[in-house]
Amino acid sequence: MNITTSNKTTVLTQVIKRDRTVVPFDQSKITNAIFKAGQATGEFGAEIAQQLSDEVVKILEQKFEHELPSVEQIQDLVETVLIKENWAKTAKAYILYRNERAKIRAQKKPVPEEVRKLAHASKSYFRNTLSELIYYRTYSRWLPEKGRRETWVETVDRYIAFMRENLGERLTHADYTELRDAILKQEVMPSMRLLWSAGEAARKTNVAAYNCSYIAPDCLKDFGEIMYILMCGTGVGFSVEQQTIHKLPQIKKQIGKKRSTFVIEDSKEGWADAFVYGLEAWFSGEDVQFDYSRIRPQGARLKTMGGRASGPEPLRALLDFSRERILQRQGRRLSTLDVHDIICKIGEVVVMGGVRRSALISLSDLDDVDMRHAKDGAFYISHPERSMANNSAIYNEKPTVLEFLDEWLALIKSSSGERGIFNRSGILGQLPERRRESFASYLSTCGTNPCGEIILRSKQFCNLSEVVARAEDTLETLLRKIRLATILGTYQATLTNFPYLSPEWKKTAKKSACSA
Repeated sequence: MNITTSNKTTVLTQVIKRDRTVVPFDQSKITNAIFKAGQATGEFGAEIAQQLSDEVVKILEQKFEHELPSVEQIQDLVETVLIKENWAKTAKAYILYRNERAKIRAQKKPVPEEVRKLAHASKSYFRNTLSELIYYRTYSRWLPEKGRRETWVETVDRYIAFMRENLGERLTHADYTELRDAILKQEVMPSMRLLWSAGEAARKTNVAAYNCSYIAPDCLKDFGEIMYILMCGTGVGFSVEQQTIHKLPQIKKQIGKKRSTFVIEDSKEGWADAFVYGLEAWFSGEDVQFDYSRIRPQGARLKTMGGRASGPEPLRALLDFSRERILQRQGRRLSTLDVHDIICKIGEVVVMGGVRRSALISLSDLDDVDMRHAKDGAFYISHPERSMANNSAIYNEKPTVLEFLDEWLALIKSSSGERGIFNRSGILGQLPERRRESFASYLSTCGTNPCGEIILRSKQFCNLSEVVARAEDTLETLLRKIRLATILGTYQATLTNFPYLSPEWKKTAKKSACSA
């Protein structure tokens, strides 16, 4: 809190800062510093602070009649006046505060010339400050060994280095150079997830290379896979259609048996394993307790995936939520809304440092009344987990007027703008001819990614590369960009190392790569 101060008429006009620059003298800064110190100790308020400030200025005028005072000299004088006027407690606090600030300043290092050059070179590739801001906010990785974030040039070099690591001499040096130059100039873009994860993160699991995925969960392990995929930073589209959910096992009644305590390992795999273990126990009529002691505390830095650890509480909340929902259905099956809510709750686990890091879309039957009204009213208060997913109804055939109006009126009354429309009946007409025959057998269970921009079969990833069309482009330059984006997409399709996921993911990825 600052106070409104009155500046005395003074002969002092300028002051020397610590970096030796000269700036106008401003008494209000002295007054506010004294006021904040007095407030912190509880010794005095604004009126006394103004009086002490006036005394400091009076002495400054006497001591520095023919020279400029420095910031340090002014602060020394503030200490002297506080002690002289018997405000010892505030004087001590002010001295300690100055000492801590001095330590912080001592730790600050000048920007190395190499970093200045990198930052300057990187800035030249951005057409506006907004795009540069988005890059540093979202895609620039922290470099712990250098104590800073990477620059755009370093990010692209990391992507190309990982590409070389995987492809080797299958591309020429000229190819790599052309691709690097095109990405730097933002003529084409690779998968933005891979741009961020290229290196150690993508090396551990290629899941981190993909933007989005789709799954129709029909077994308990699928829930663990959804959790794992989201924790890799990949979005998930999922189905809660009756045809899918009815494949899940019936929930047995509790028999009073408790499994041995499950010790949760602090990794993506460990968290997903714990979740599946809990589901299997509760579905089988048993119970289990979890040991969270190995999980890093909230705020710990995540070296491989970036960001900060959420601590054990989000996982604990997910397990408790799922247990309660499952035990409510003993002797029955989970409803479509139950499955939807549990998956949305998984999405909450992947909110780190207050930042949403999961993308979900839920596809449901057109006549599913529970899902139709899932976001009615103040759902964000009664069921906040439902905010994690966008909801769309599946149209397997053209609806009757009555069916359409029922859905449309529900959308209007909900005030949420949902559910949206996923027109499965029109998919074959949208697919390129080369995909129609091979995709026909998956039509009845297919879905889409959270953005709704690509058709995917269950357990399939979205392989994305982009052509950035500019106003100055010609047919020739666009064809060149398309060629380069195709190379990037073809390379990314080779990344099929999914060690935690079921074999169907790898099989689907390889098959779609061949038919793309």
